[in-house]
Amino acid sequence: MEPQDLERLDLKSAIISAFRPIEQLFKIMDTTAIEVDGAILRSYAEIGLELTGNFRKKLENLLNSNQDGAENADR
Repeated sequence: MEPQDLERLDLKSAIISAFRPIEQLFKIMDTTAIEVDGAILRSYAEIGLELTGNFRKKLENLLNSNQDGAENADR
């Protein structure tokens, strides 16, 4: 593996690790009992989980497109 690839993987890991506590909060909110804490909390959790999922997809696309661009630039 080339050094640039390792740097991208390190960057990706660092971003995901920094974001993980927020994602965990939404997971906790999602498992909270509706009858105890209300449906609004579950709605917040659903929104948060969707946003974190979208964030991960965007990050994957961004890092993959940067990698593809770098490979094509070398040619």
